[in-house]
Amino acid sequence: MVKNKQKPTSAFAILDAGTSKLAAIIVEPNKSGTLTIIGDAIQESAGVKGGEINDLEAFSTAVGNTVQMAENKAGVTIKDIHLVCNAGQANIQIIRSHIDLSDAKISKRDLRRIIAKQNDIHISDTRTIIQHEPFQYILDEHSQVRNPLGMFAQKLSSDSLLLTIRSSSIANMRQVIQQNHLIPQHIHHGASMSGLACLSEEERDLGSLVLDIGGGTSGIALFMDGKVVYTDTLALGGIQLTRDIAKVLSISIEEAERLKIFEGTVFTANTHVMRTAPGIPSKGDNFILSGGLSDLDMLTLSNSEQIERQLLNTIIKTRLEEILEKLMARLTDANMHHAVGNRVILAGGTAKLTGIAEFVSSFWKKNAQLGAPNSFSGLGEREDTDPLAAALGMAIFIQSYPDEPIQRQIRKLPFGKFGKFSNWLIKNI
Repeated sequence: MVKNKQKPTSAFAILDAGTSKLAAIIVEPNKSGTLTIIGDAIQESAGVKGGEINDLEAFSTAVGNTVQMAENKAGVTIKDIHLVCNAGQANIQIIRSHIDLSDAKISKRDLRRIIAKQNDIHISDTRTIIQHEPFQYILDEHSQVRNPLGMFAQKLSSDSLLLTIRSSSIANMRQVIQQNHLIPQHIHHGASMSGLACLSEEERDLGSLVLDIGGGTSGIALFMDGKVVYTDTLALGGIQLTRDIAKVLSISIEEAERLKIFEGTVFTANTHVMRTAPGIPSKGDNFILSGGLSDLDMLTLSNSEQIERQLLNTIIKTRLEEILEKLMARLTDANMHHAVGNRVILAGGTAKLTGIAEFVSSFWKKNAQLGAPNSFSGLGEREDTDPLAAALGMAIFIQSYPDEPIQRQIRKLPFGKFGKFSNWLIKNI
């Protein structure tokens, strides 16, 4: 990437490396400790399939162009960049460490010993820790202890949440960043970061499931007690919807994509005919304010052939059902399905389909709604901030861990608050 001669700055960049799009923001820290977005760019991605790099050169070029566009808009040249991606099969583990106590009364020395054990956790060389967060203390059999200092027990234990990504995927991502003369910093999971951007603090605390359906992947992130306690990613997304449309209707990928964007809808039985239904479906890119969408409408293809909207709706719905079934199966296999509450927040490009929130609500029997990034300084002129959600969430994450080592974060004592789900997680995972 060719660099312009611009003023030096403490600003840094965040790149959301998706399969279909790249989104970059440049963030400048303020003296007050807040962050301001001074540049942003969204470009078509290349060299990525199912979240993983499959053409290093093509991906490197696309990254360089996107970051440079954001730099030009910000009027600065950045050196450091943080990455959000859906590569590497992100996985969360809960690891328990414990020490025996020589004195029944817990001292600061005991706390330092247990922290040292947490920091000495070893994992497979094939995985890299991208977030290491304390979860709870346990005194003998008493769990959910916030600060055990001065309390009495025979054994002190602590639980940590480890979020890991496949090491080879991280190495490839870092290689691309370095090829563009940038210094790679934090790397994190897409759906988790979208949740930080779109969920309120209360929603993260009470429990919410983020469903991020992008171009090439569909990710989930389960938040409880303010933390991400489960993540997973499926190599299926909006691109598969486009291919299904092209195959069934015998049209080109380009026309199928256009048809999906401008005419694609997902109607449930309750929103079968929108001309007469009292409710209005969740707003998508093709939303008609008059409510004049009906699955009985006729759509005209480029070859002058006409199809019922119901056919397009069925093609899209069939693939979405597969995605939702597989993600819920992953939650069930991880024994997390009972932990998922009633709140589902939708993010990602495919969440733009009209009626998808109602569809997910009906399919999962939960309250699903479209997510939108919380307000962020510097984006006042941009109407649609949804494509920047994961990058904005990464900015929030970095603000929470400003001085921690790259790829391994652990907070100082005490651990923080714990909610009603904490003990359930320990017993069931």
